Order: sequence, then structure tokens, then C-alpha cells
Amino acid sequence: MQLRVGAGLLLGIAIGCSDPVSNPNSNQVASLNPSDASLTSDNSDTRGSFGAANIAVLDDCDPSDPAWNPTGGCSLRGGLVTEAEFGQLLASPLSQSVVGHPAWRNEPSYLKVRPGKTIRVENEGGRLHTFTHVAQFGGGRIPPLNIGLTMAPECALAPGATDPNALPPGASLEISNLAAGNHRYMCCIHPWMRALIKVAPGT
Repeated sequence: MQLRVGAGLLLGIAIGCSDPVSNPNSNQVASLNPSDASLTSDNSDTRGSFGAANIAVLDDCDPSDPAWNPTGGCSLRGGLVTEAEFGQLLASPLSQSVVGHPAWRNEPSYLKVRPGKTIRVENEGGRLHTFTHVAQFGGGRIPPLNIGLTMAPECALAPGATDPNALPPGASLEISNLAAGNHRYMCCIHPWMRALIKVAPGT
């Protein structure tokens, strides 16, 4: 199975998402200034271990490819993935659901922190993403990128609404005061971009 997605089909990526704002129903606060030192938390522990506090939202879009322009362009300087390559890797004949380009990812995708730890999430890619708290992993809101998946309810937007979890390139947010247990996050545009934050006491 080979799927081609052109710029026209991906036009919806740029629709329904705008600059991030504070979400009164969550504990996430977005910042458009990635150099804001006040958002930096204690990162002395190893990433993926108890206490790690950073998650990078990544992609590798090619800024020289004009095919990205209709859906928001690409702000990276050295990205190498064209829109055509991105479309070719959305699906696989070995899967009935979207696979997605592996450069579009959250790093790390599994994070363990102690209770009370603040986590900083930053979009280090060149495309718009979201970092949305969901009850269960599912699909996003862009049908061509949602192959074989049912949209997670948290990804739905009312017509004309802005996404409070949107992360434009360079934007960051903080997550704090998470209860003990597992917390699932995903991109509502690229639903294979997932992260699990486990909050548990250290040993």
C-alpha cells in the first residue's frame, strides 16, 4: 500500500491551530519565547530517569521544499525531509493504521518524573505541532494523517476555535502538578507523535 499526500491534502494542517494560549482547563502554560530562562527547571538528572524535565517536539522538514508552504512552511535551517518523502512514509503495507515519518517524534517518548516535578516541552522542529493531554492515544484531527485511527476526543475543535495546546516552531510550555500515574500526550496533527509521562516516587 502506497499513500501519496500532496500539499492540497495537507492544507488542513494549518487550519484550526493558531498561536498557543493558556488553557484554563489544564496545567499547561505556553510561551512563545524559547529562550525564557524562567521556564527552565532542574534538569540535573538523566533524560528518561526520575527527575528528567525536558521533552523536545521534533521534525526534520526541508525548508527548501516549497511544497510545505501551503500548510505553514518550514522554519528549520537544515531539515532534509521533503513533503513528498513525508507523504511516502505515512503508511506501510504492513500496517492498517498510520505509521508516520520517524523524524516527527517526541524525544523522549517515555519520561519518568517524581511528583511535583515541572516538565518543559519545546517545539524544536520547523512545523506546527500540539502536545495534548489525552485519556487514550488515538487519531488526530487531520484526516489524511489519521489513517486507520479514531480521533481522540481531546483533539476535536469547534469551528473557528484555536488550539490551546498548539506549539508553533520555537514555542514551549510547562507541565506541572501532575498526579501520580501515567499521563498520555500526543500531537493532534501528527498522531504517531506520542509521549507517556510517568509520575512516581523515586526509590
